[in-house]
Amino acid sequence: MSRAYRIEVSEGVQRVVHVEDGVQGSIEVLPILPAERMSELLANELERRGFARTEQEGQTVLVRVGNDNVTVEVNAQTGTVTVSIAEDVTLDLSARAEATSENPESARQEAARRLQQALDQQAVPLQGAARQAATARLESELSELRPELDAIVNAVTGEALVEKARELGEIESIEGTVADGTLTIKVRV
Repeated sequence: MSRAYRIEVSEGVQRVVHVEDGVQGSIEVLPILPAERMSELLANELERRGFARTEQEGQTVLVRVGNDNVTVEVNAQTGTVTVSIAEDVTLDLSARAEATSENPESARQEAARRLQQALDQQAVPLQGAARQAATARLESELSELRPELDAIVNAVTGEALVEKARELGEIESIEGTVADGTLTIKVRV
């Protein structure tokens, strides 16, 4: 007569999962001056607003990392804007499983398999929730970033217009501001 072994296992684990999301768009700066100069004006304005200048594959890229792991990268030559989030999230999991068999080793193996399966099933919705939280933070950053990028483009455009006016002749007066969209430049040619 054989004897049945009942093995019960439980485990609490922490799993670290990597979640990331991102979006890419572009900003357009009017070509008032040569492309190199417009790129330099854009890079300078981004630096004034807290972006760090780097060189990537011969391109000037300005990067700002927020305190919530959101990274904003702007390629000054192409106007490509990449906003991304990447982080590691720790999931706390715990499960219990049991198995019965006439062989104690096969009972242990089956209980361990069931335990792993239960932990995996528990992790799936938690990973989804972590991804949704990351995406929500990314969307929040995008809503705050759009007006800032618009202000940067306006500042660069205004600076380029003033520079172009100086090339054309002597500036007699500048009225209004770029911020409110009422920049008037009188030039004596």
